[in-house]
Amino acid sequence: MLSGIKATVFMNRYIIISFLFSLGLPAAAQKDSLWKKNLKEITITTDRVELYTLGNRIDKPDSLLQRIFKSSPIGSLLDASSGLVIRSYGPGILATSSLRGGNAQQTAMSWNGLSINSPVNGLSDLNLIPSFLFDGISVLPGLAGSLQGSGAIGGGINLNNSALKKEGFSAELMQTAGSFGTYTGGFKFNYTKKKWSHSVKGFYSKTNNNYSFINRAEAGNPKENLTNAEGKNYSVLHQTAYQSAKAGIFKINYWGTFANRQIPPTLLMENTTARQLDNIQKTMVQWDKSFKKVSLKFHSLFQNDYLKYSEKELDINSISKSIFITNDAELRFKSFKNSTSSIGAVHSFTKANVANVLNTGTTTLNESERNQVAFWASHFHQIVKLRTSISASVRQELVDTKFLPLIPALGFKTHLHKTLDIYGQTSKVYRIPTLNDLNWIPGGNPELKPESGWANELSAELNKKNKQLYFTTSVTGYSRLITNWIQWQPVSSQIWSPINIGKVNSRGLELRSTLKISITNKIYSKTGLNFDYTKSENVDATNPNYKKQLLYIPYFKSSGFIAFGIKNTVLLLQGVWVGKRYTGSDNLDSIPHYGLINLALNHNLNLKKTNGNAFLRVNNILNKSYEAIVWRPMPSINFEFGINICFNN
Repeated sequence: MLSGIKATVFMNRYIIISFLFSLGLPAAAQKDSLWKKNLKEITITTDRVELYTLGNRIDKPDSLLQRIFKSSPIGSLLDASSGLVIRSYGPGILATSSLRGGNAQQTAMSWNGLSINSPVNGLSDLNLIPSFLFDGISVLPGLAGSLQGSGAIGGGINLNNSALKKEGFSAELMQTAGSFGTYTGGFKFNYTKKKWSHSVKGFYSKTNNNYSFINRAEAGNPKENLTNAEGKNYSVLHQTAYQSAKAGIFKINYWGTFANRQIPPTLLMENTTARQLDNIQKTMVQWDKSFKKVSLKFHSLFQNDYLKYSEKELDINSISKSIFITNDAELRFKSFKNSTSSIGAVHSFTKANVANVLNTGTTTLNESERNQVAFWASHFHQIVKLRTSISASVRQELVDTKFLPLIPALGFKTHLHKTLDIYGQTSKVYRIPTLNDLNWIPGGNPELKPESGWANELSAELNKKNKQLYFTTSVTGYSRLITNWIQWQPVSSQIWSPINIGKVNSRGLELRSTLKISITNKIYSKTGLNFDYTKSENVDATNPNYKKQLLYIPYFKSSGFIAFGIKNTVLLLQGVWVGKRYTGSDNLDSIPHYGLINLALNHNLNLKKTNGNAFLRVNNILNKSYEAIVWRPMPSINFEFGINICFNN
C-alpha cells in the first residue's frame, strides 16, 4: 500500500497533468468546420504513437520486400529493410534486435499499441513472429518514453492487425519449401457481413537446419554439418470485430505461438542436447468509441508465457512461467482550433516464476510480482501559417511503490517546401530493470537503478513525385546519453550479476532512400538504400572500458535492393552489409564484418477472383561464411520457393 505522503504526491501530479491538458475541453463543444476537414481522421483513427511522434522517422518495409519475405519471421524482413541489427543464433533459433546502439531489452515491441516484451527478461524473440500474420509492421527509431513507456531507449517495433472493411469472404493460402529441410505454410480466412468481421490466420514452419559450415575453431578449418538444430513453430491469430455508430468498434484478438526448438552447439562444443519449448498466449480486447469531437479507447491485454529450457550436459531443466496483464485507457479530444489532445492511464501487473526442476528437487531462481501505473498526456497542434506541427507529451509512472521522474517529449515537423520537410524531437527515455535483473538466483541485483537519459534527433526529408518518377530520401542525425546503463558481468567463475555502469553515449547518422522510375506503363525499376553509422560508447571516465564501443554494435550497417519489373514479373537483388562487432567490453576480441547478397524472382498472379504470387529466393548467393553471434555459424547458400494464392468472392 502507498503511504499517505506518496498517495498525496501521486494525486497532486495527476491532477496537475489532467488540468493542463483539459483546458481545451470547452472548445470541444464549439462548431468548427476545420475540425471536420482537417482533423477528424487524425483525431479518431490515427494511432497515438504515430500522431504524437512528429519528430520520429517511421521505417516501413517496402511492399516488394514484404511480398518476398512473407514466409519469413519479421527479423529477416526488418534486417533487409531497416537499420535494425539482428543478433541471430541461426534460422528459427533465438533472434533479437538492436536499434541505435542499444541492447535487445531496449527495443520495445508492441502489438496493436500494447507492449508485448517478456516481463521476465525484457525480450521478444523475432524468430517466433511470422511476417505473414500482420497487416502492418513498422520500426520507430528513437521512440519517446513518454508514449511507449519503459524499454523504448533504442526505439520500437509496432505490429498491427486492422479490422476488415470489404464485405464478403476471402481466403489466402501459402506454401513454401527450401534448403535444409525447411517448409513453411500459412492460411487466412476472412469474412465480413454488415457490422461483423472475422479473421483467422495460421502459420507453421519446420526446419532441419542441417547446413554445412567452416569450423574456424578447429585446426585446418574443416567443413562440418550443424547438429541438434531442428525446429518447429506454429502460430494462430484470430480477430472478431463488431462496428456500429452507437456501440463504436469492439475487437477481440487472440495470438498463440507454440515452438519446439533444438539449440545447436557452438563452434567450441562437440555436441549438445539443449532444447527450448515456448508456449505464448495473448488475448486482447479493444473498444473504441467516437463522438462528435471526442473519442474514447480502452484496450486490455492478457499474456501468458511459458518457456522450458533443458540441457542434460549441464543438468539444466529451467521452466519460466509468467502472466502479464495490461489495461490502457485514452480520452482524445479537440482541445483548440487545429489541435488534438489526449490523456490516459495504463496499468500493468506481472507475476513470474522461474525454477530449475530436477529429479533431485526444485530450485527457485526467480519468484516475483510487479505493479505499474502510468498517467500520460499528449498534445498535437498545427500552426497553419508556418506550415508546422508540434507535439508534446509527458508521462508519470509508478513502479510498485516508487515514482519515476516525469518523462517529457517535444517534437515538431515543418513543411519548408512542397518537396522538403524538416522534423525532430527531444525526449527523455528510460528502462526499469527486468524481473530477472532484480531477482535472479543467484546473481540478481535488487539495488539496480532504472536506465534513463535524453535523446535528440533531427531529420530532413526530400520527396519528389510525378507520373514517371517517385523519389524520397531522408537523413537523420541523433544523439543519446544514458545513465545507469545495466550490464551483466561475471562475479565468479559460475555466477553473473547485473550492475549499473555509469554513462553510455550513442550517436549516429541514418540515411533512407527510395527511387522508382516508370519507364513505360508495364516496365519499371526500383531501388532502396538504408545506411546507418552508430557510435555507442561507454563514457564513464572511471570505468576501465572508457571510450570503448559496446558489445555487438557495428559502426556501420547498410542494406538495399535493386528491382526491375516487366508486367507482373519482378527480379530483385537485395543485400545486407554489417560491420565488425566487438565481443568483449575491452574491444580486444571481435567478429569480422560480413556482406550477403540475395536474389529473388517474383511473379504476380491475377485472375478474376483469384490473385497471388509465386517466388523463388536464393539467399547468400556468394556462399559467404559468417557469424551474427560469435561461434554461431550461419547458413551457406540456400534457396526457397513459394506460392501464395488469394481467393475473393
